[in-house]
Amino acid sequence: MEETGRVIKNSKETVQRIAANETPNCVTLTNTLSFPRSSPVFIDYVDGHIVEGDYKQQLYRDLDGNLKLIVSGVEIPAFSSVTLPLVHGNPRSEGPFEMEGNSLKTPFASVEFDERGYITSFVDRRIDRELRGEGYPLNTLLLAEDLPSAWDSWDLDADIECKFKDSAQLLSREVYSRGEAALVLRSKYRITDKTTLTQDMFFFADTAEVRFETLMDWQDDHRFLKTAFDTAIMQDFARCEVQFGFVKRPTTRNNSLEKAKFEVLNHKYSDLSEARYGVALLNDCKYALSLEGGNMRLSLHKGGNRPDFRGDKGEHRCVYSFLPHNCGFDTKSVVRPAYELNVPPVVTPGDYSVTPLASVEADNIIIETVKPCEDGGKAFILRLYEAEGAYTPAKVKLFDGAKAADITNMLEETREKLSDAKNVELVFRPFEIKTLKVYY
Repeated sequence: MEETGRVIKNSKETVQRIAANETPNCVTLTNTLSFPRSSPVFIDYVDGHIVEGDYKQQLYRDLDGNLKLIVSGVEIPAFSSVTLPLVHGNPRSEGPFEMEGNSLKTPFASVEFDERGYITSFVDRRIDRELRGEGYPLNTLLLAEDLPSAWDSWDLDADIECKFKDSAQLLSREVYSRGEAALVLRSKYRITDKTTLTQDMFFFADTAEVRFETLMDWQDDHRFLKTAFDTAIMQDFARCEVQFGFVKRPTTRNNSLEKAKFEVLNHKYSDLSEARYGVALLNDCKYALSLEGGNMRLSLHKGGNRPDFRGDKGEHRCVYSFLPHNCGFDTKSVVRPAYELNVPPVVTPGDYSVTPLASVEADNIIIETVKPCEDGGKAFILRLYEAEGAYTPAKVKLFDGAKAADITNMLEETREKLSDAKNVELVFRPFEIKTLKVYY
């Protein structure tokens, strides 16, 4: 873990060193994803400057006390950058949010809260549909005693499902930031006598996503924390992301096999969808949840202390989102927002321009990896996959400097030399992974 953290830190510092420059009064946003993005961005607020242009923007001080400018409405093309001029000024304070008592109206939803800030009603205004189902209010924090029969820090026994209780105590809650781009509610909870949790709940002006930025000060052993999203979506399976695709997980408990799946894996998203509507639970680092009926309960922390007697005590951070989508499951409605949550744009001071390496015409084909080739040649690797489970022909356009391209296996051994490096035509089977070696 320490080595991985060091690699990530060094990579970020290298990117900043390459992209940053001293061009005054501007900031560059670089999209490292293979599709255009337009989700809200957070940039450091410096010297009273705001972004020039017709963007929604507001000030927000994050959980670390850093002052940020939330900017909404910026579209960044795939593998490209956008430079935004900065001007002196103040963001407009008026926004599209109406809050009175425990009732909130946003451009996308009408929301009711209980006395602890949990969501007792969430009506999607686009179709006038209630999304809170039977059971707990949305985002209820549940705690259970966790004493597995073996492997304390990673095993989970089925009887834990009977132990979860709604026991968190609200310590404080306020409208923390309000403006054109978002309304932010900050809540602090006492989970146990030793453990607290502070959370910022974001409602955005330009997206139906509800984001939960969470800081846990964890000081307990043998406790397990979840957040509950008991929805009104009824489906007999959920799509849970794994690497290069998703797995359909049952939401029923009809036999011993289904009962054994009381806790399942998910990576960046899990989604419950009907033919024309659904909800997704996105996250940036919490990879397990339980599913039953319309209920999705994301696992936030496990307090085991074997083999390490110290357990995972200390501060832990995570971000997760509740995302209603007014259509069935597809890449645009779920997969792309999950990537955007996990891979924010690179923000650097000054003016910086990126040459797009490649673009894909099919929106369900994701370029997951861009890396140097292993043989040290003058080439790089693109690894692509089909994200929806659909047979898909796709054209890949490479940058002008591409001289040749090969299709390889995942060991980067050439399987086919392509005749035209400028316009590559590929055919993907459902969830198929393809690797391109691009010479320049």
